[in-house]
Amino acid sequence: MSIRKSLRGAALSIVLGLAVAACGGGSGGGLTQPPSGCTILEQNQYILQVMQEYYLWNDRMPIADPADSATPAAFLNALRVPEDIFSYLTTQAEEDAFFGDGQYAGLGFQSRQSVGEVRLQDVYEGSPADTGGLKRGDSILSVDGRPIAEVLANEGFTASLGPPEVGVTVELGWRDVDGNEFNAVFTKAVVTIPPVSSATVIDTSVGQVGYLNFRAFVEPADPALNQAFATFRSAGISELVVDLRYNSGGLLSIVEVLANLVGGAVTQGQVLYTLEYNADKSFLNETRLFRDTANALDLQRVVFITTPATASASEMAINGLEPFVDVVLIGDRTFGKPVGQLGFLFCQRVLRPVSFRTVNAVGNTDFFDGFTPDCEAEDDLGAVFGDPAEASLAEAIRYLENGTCSNPQVAAARPAAPSRKPERAPATRWMLLDAH
Repeated sequence: MSIRKSLRGAALSIVLGLAVAACGGGSGGGLTQPPSGCTILEQNQYILQVMQEYYLWNDRMPIADPADSATPAAFLNALRVPEDIFSYLTTQAEEDAFFGDGQYAGLGFQSRQSVGEVRLQDVYEGSPADTGGLKRGDSILSVDGRPIAEVLANEGFTASLGPPEVGVTVELGWRDVDGNEFNAVFTKAVVTIPPVSSATVIDTSVGQVGYLNFRAFVEPADPALNQAFATFRSAGISELVVDLRYNSGGLLSIVEVLANLVGGAVTQGQVLYTLEYNADKSFLNETRLFRDTANALDLQRVVFITTPATASASEMAINGLEPFVDVVLIGDRTFGKPVGQLGFLFCQRVLRPVSFRTVNAVGNTDFFDGFTPDCEAEDDLGAVFGDPAEASLAEAIRYLENGTCSNPQVAAARPAAPSRKPERAPATRWMLLDAH
């Protein structure tokens, strides 16, 4: 059996995380053994053993009988402490596809919902949604001929799209930002999420500013980030804006890649993060240091664009850099996930219990209420990523040029006072993939 270390985010309805390293442990130094069979009872018993041993809050875990739950997912829910909205079960196939290749089965967009309306936040290049003409900012008017208001009042937008399986078809009606209306049938396919969708250089009064839209901390992000930073380095940028507005997390290894590329020689040898486990597993605690890398920018300041969908690994990068670099946040408060999961493989499933908390060099942790922005800004769906006129990016450039916010009432207050979010549903998928 292998245990995988991961940092998963939960923004609204998500899954995040992955395997960055194998690690051992357990009572007497051994691993909790997977069940010999895969009946519901045997799976529930295994989940109980793992939670008793590795759960971060194992000293407060509710008492539950494995025989009383009809499914492993229901039993896991019975074992959660009230503040745990992050532990979850997924399939081994889904996890390997997403974290290995940044893939999932769907149409290829993220969306958000307001009263009676669904608008697209992001459309992945090369996906069925992209090739079918959908774009950021489009409003969904109908699903299979049913008005979106009816869909939202009944099963909801996500359910109306059908199961996350290749070959499933759905007819969508939509309106673009110019008011034009369209209708087309889309077929779900394997979608590959490009981790970097935009890496551009913008001329400003303070010189060349690099802009990077970074979607996910997955394995393909390593070469993509290095290529983007090599471009910035060659252009001689003086400032950097990293757009994390929908980046809900991922691999610890990619947190290190991004943080090292930003800090370089400025942060070399300093503590990037420490992972702290429960009292029974304290021997697993580990600290990772910043490293200088070939394409690092050696920045004294970095600007991040954030929203409530900015979570987990994204927050970890922000928290790790802040003691050593002037970190500026533009947009909205982040989600608040200072904990991560180990992954336990059994019966073609992966159990992801919260197993450790993340701590930066000065002890900042428990930021369950997220990080407050230095300057508030709208997530402007009417503009493409990287457009200097887009509200969040325009605010970031304004701050770099003037050192002030458009709204002078906004003051920095990071990290926010700890609080819990029991009203948010447990994480079940990585991001708002064709959902919400």
